[in-house]
Amino acid sequence: MIGADRLEIQRVALRVAAGLALGASALVGGCAAPTSYMGLNLTAPDLSADVRELARRAQAGDKQAQLDLGIAFEEGRGVVRDTGRARRLYALAASDSGGPSWVYVPPVVSGQAGRVVQVGSGLPQRGLKAARIRLGMLHD
Repeated sequence: MIGADRLEIQRVALRVAAGLALGASALVGGCAAPTSYMGLNLTAPDLSADVRELARRAQAGDKQAQLDLGIAFEEGRGVVRDTGRARRLYALAASDSGGPSWVYVPPVVSGQAGRVVQVGSGLPQRGLKAARIRLGMLHD
């Protein structure tokens, strides 16, 4: 009976540790708004409100915003022309993202094995076909 109680305590401790780790990462990530993205100073007064909002959405994972900001960098609309940044944004917009991920949680008790825990990272999003096309056509 004592062995079963100890095992249950370890399981609860593991769940608590995993929850604390996920909660801490969410808390730290949400503490302050980022001040730059793709080389853009998001607090600069000379950056247009449209580009600032587009960059914030792109940084948050909005695939259409990533594509649109990539086009802005490729064509030099509202930002300095930079095909390298356009390429990176097109790659982000073209890639699939979201859905379940797996995270390793170290052991709570010394000598015990750690575990791999499934966590969600939002709904799965398909990459954009238009971004794949632009990525393939982009020349330096």
